[in-house]
Amino acid sequence: MAADAPTPMFRQYAEHKEKHKDAVLFFRMGDFYEMFRSDAVEVSRLLNLTLTQRQGIPMCGIPYHAAGNYISRLLKLGRKIAICEQIELPRDGKGLARREVIEVVTPGTVVDDNYLEEKSNNYLAAVAGEPDSPVFACVDLSTGEFMATRLAGGTDALRRELARTYPREIVVRESLLETDGYVFLMEGEAVLDRLPDWSFDAASAEETLKRQFGTVSLKGFGLKDDDPLIPVCGAILDYLAEQHKGLLPHIRNLNVYGEDDSVGLDESTIRNLELVRNLQDGGSGFTLLSAIDHTKTSLGARMLRRRILNPLPDAGAASAVHERVEALYREQGMLSSLRDVLAGVLDLERLAARTAMDRAHAKDLLAIGASLSRAEKMRNIAGDELLSDPDGNLDGLFGDLEQTVRLLDDALLDDPSILLTEGRLIRDGWDEEVDRMREIRDRGRAFLNDYIAEEKAATGISSLKLKFNRILGYFIEVPKSQSERMPERFRRRQSLTGSERYSSDRLDELEAEILSVGDRIVEREKELFLDVREKVKKSVPDLLRMAQLIADIDLIQCFAHAATEHGYIRPEMTEEPVCVITNGRHPVVEQHLPHGSFVPNSISLSHQEIYFALVTGPNMAGKSTVLRQVALITLMAQAGSFVPAEFARIGVADRIFCRVGASDNLARGESTFLVEMNETANILRNATSRSLVIMDEVGRGTGTADGLAIARAVCEYLLHHKVPRTLFATHYLELTAMSHTHLANFSMSVTEERGTVVFPKTLVEGPAQASYGIHVASLAGLPEEVVTRAMDVMSDPAAAGDGDSQPGAEAAAPAVRSAPMLFDPKELVFEELLNLDTDAMTPLEALTAIVQWQKDLLSGS
Repeated sequence: MAADAPTPMFRQYAEHKEKHKDAVLFFRMGDFYEMFRSDAVEVSRLLNLTLTQRQGIPMCGIPYHAAGNYISRLLKLGRKIAICEQIELPRDGKGLARREVIEVVTPGTVVDDNYLEEKSNNYLAAVAGEPDSPVFACVDLSTGEFMATRLAGGTDALRRELARTYPREIVVRESLLETDGYVFLMEGEAVLDRLPDWSFDAASAEETLKRQFGTVSLKGFGLKDDDPLIPVCGAILDYLAEQHKGLLPHIRNLNVYGEDDSVGLDESTIRNLELVRNLQDGGSGFTLLSAIDHTKTSLGARMLRRRILNPLPDAGAASAVHERVEALYREQGMLSSLRDVLAGVLDLERLAARTAMDRAHAKDLLAIGASLSRAEKMRNIAGDELLSDPDGNLDGLFGDLEQTVRLLDDALLDDPSILLTEGRLIRDGWDEEVDRMREIRDRGRAFLNDYIAEEKAATGISSLKLKFNRILGYFIEVPKSQSERMPERFRRRQSLTGSERYSSDRLDELEAEILSVGDRIVEREKELFLDVREKVKKSVPDLLRMAQLIADIDLIQCFAHAATEHGYIRPEMTEEPVCVITNGRHPVVEQHLPHGSFVPNSISLSHQEIYFALVTGPNMAGKSTVLRQVALITLMAQAGSFVPAEFARIGVADRIFCRVGASDNLARGESTFLVEMNETANILRNATSRSLVIMDEVGRGTGTADGLAIARAVCEYLLHHKVPRTLFATHYLELTAMSHTHLANFSMSVTEERGTVVFPKTLVEGPAQASYGIHVASLAGLPEEVVTRAMDVMSDPAAAGDGDSQPGAEAAAPAVRSAPMLFDPKELVFEELLNLDTDAMTPLEALTAIVQWQKDLLSGS
């Protein structure tokens, strides 16, 4: 029945939902936001809310004052939210309230700190162009950063940019999703917005960009008249303007960059090296970012993340950063003082953006002032030599912003309201009118006190009191027992159990005067605050420039403190394709081991001598750690950081490739082996003689003969055609027979101590003698019978038989021999202990683990 004859309220809801089909509609009804139909079913499931019904229609709701928490959770789950507010209530409480969608909150367009990750940029991306030559743009509305690039490398290059920027939302030309080349966009975590093709019209996009930047031409941004970047940049700005009613004044520049402006890191390299997200749960723990993040501001933290994902492409730029890091590293007193000052700097970038978009409240503006004061102290400590300002006019920048600090100090209260409807914004002495009205208000209160004193004396009722509430306003209250003594000039307004409440003509006059002046004060303070905000708004370009200055020095001190904390050294940088590391350490692993227990290793690669290192050795011996640490040390050096080693001479790499591990991608219909081959093909196609290539276990996902053939062919191709610096780890010992002038065999050492095989985690010259796979299988806990049988088969494959013996035929089964102890059980217990997530363990799980450790240790004694 409800579906056949919907009520006016449901018709109103349906009209707004029709306009926002892809968003969850928060429909304001009194003190709640209500959701209906499919929105209600989905949100109740996602947020664990109670699902009810209204006229047979599913519904759920949340209190409007707690909406921020629910919106934040929905955004993290990749949902859009349309906020539909009651704009006008019906007269006399009858009829339907007028409602309008005042804001659409999407993962890529939020600016409220409650919905943003403090240490990560929040990018909205846009994609256009054909699959062989995509164009890509992204913008962080919360900071004003806007950049775009042309990708000659096709969709592989696009995947790389998406992995680097990790956008929360992607705007894409709808027709592109009908082509096979862009299907992968629908498989990612980002919200996908399909825009009609006309949204990418070149002519209208050019006008949008000119209007945004206030220019008559786009040539100053490196864009030609028919540049393919123009449609994608215009489309992303139009989308933002639609969501935020055109308020984008802080986006004043477009950075057009090229693929060679930073070291090339593809999707699998970023993932496999665990640069910013770990492979276990996708969090930031146990990553390079977490290991070296000693920033003190959210500005610096975001710059550090960007630098890790976009290392510097040439030796000169990296060395210039190292020079500044060393200068601060050698002045530990300055470093300590600088860290203390930076700790008080708030997110100036996002504060400036909210100011530009008319969203900053009074405490936001005070935070800007306080951060600018800290910036002045920062300059005094570090000196202009250590600061890096592209415009080169620090005196002008600091001088202009000093006026902003004085404005805020003089105009705003120390602890102002964050609302414009309460007053309590403007400092005494800033505005004569506010001062006069406050005097009238305060005098009125004094008059009230005098009036109550007079009435107490006139009536003789000492218990007579003046009170106030929002319903009655000011009133006089006396105990019930004294009500008969009240003169006739008092009017009874309310009777309570133990008291009576009254008013009088004189009290009404005083109240009217006080309340009216109070309302005028609120309006005047609001007007003055908005004027102050407009003045600060004019300084937004300078504020963003200062934010970059602070982020840059925070990055430098972060690197200097990391070097101090972890014993890093300054690497030598060169354009020659070399990689010489003496006693290098894995920057992440060493921090999760007891101090001094990490085993360092050395490597030397160059085109003049050895540039292809073939690494063999058993599992658990440390091959993957060595490979990854070489890649991470190279990346850290090119990011501007000192590195964990005794000595490092790093030739800048144009690209770093890392193919390790094994995983499938069922969503793309790709098996483990196909993923491995895709990553390998990407390396073989794109590596150059200046690249660094890390490959582990190529060919292990197929038959032994096939895998060995593929692995050998890959090695030969890299040796003869691409010649990058390469570390190639493998279990195929047959590959150690390869001979090439620039190839050398290395292996992870294995030693025997008192009948036990131990892996010292040391890289040595020469090939491994065995893979020790059965020993590691035993270490993993395979039944002793299985381990013994495997050793028999390995020692005499011809005598292995056909394997038809029945499990239950115990009499026919061969006698089980004890397998030799070829591993150290203490090492197993130690590694398990280090990898425990103690926060997630129950007491029972902890006891179970301890019992198992006891058994393991006793079995090895």
